[in-house]
Amino acid sequence: MPFYGTLLLFNLSYYGFNLLQPSVVYFVLVSTFLFTVALPGSMILMLKKMNFISSIHLNRRSERKYPIIFTILFHVANYYFLTKIHLPFIYYVFLLSGIFSLIVTFLVSYFWKISMHTTGIGGLCGVFFACLLIWGIDTRLLIGSLFLMAGMIGSARLILNAHTSGQVYAGFLAGFVPQILPLFLFMFGRK
Repeated sequence: MPFYGTLLLFNLSYYGFNLLQPSVVYFVLVSTFLFTVALPGSMILMLKKMNFISSIHLNRRSERKYPIIFTILFHVANYYFLTKIHLPFIYYVFLLSGIFSLIVTFLVSYFWKISMHTTGIGGLCGVFFACLLIWGIDTRLLIGSLFLMAGMIGSARLILNAHTSGQVYAGFLAGFVPQILPLFLFMFGRK
């Protein structure tokens, strides 16, 4: 989801993203894909091969600890590399809020199986909701599409009996709230 969010954010009609050089956009896309898709995916496959996890789907709550820890570390590395270049503020908040969502998911996973699928889509819904409310960027169509996707993803998790409805809703909130809360605190703190 961070990679999809990056693609969507960089296509917004917002001056901060429109002014970026193509080489910078390419670097950000490659870095984000590497650290949020390729490396975490490879790590999960390696953990499966080493029998630390029984399935790449992480169906057992007890097996989520190491994949989530590695994913958090890869996301932190991505954030660190991307702070070396000047990007719009909202992008850094998007990345940090995603890391916070992963930490929440990690902590909750010790006692409950929260839906990581809906955490991801909830984060995307949150960042574009914040774009609309705080910066006035017209993302209504995108938000509607993302909420529809969130409903489909949540429904799929329920149909597969992978989660309860509470786990699906909690996952969505674990992604959504961290995206909008820091932006509101920052914007209202400046007044």
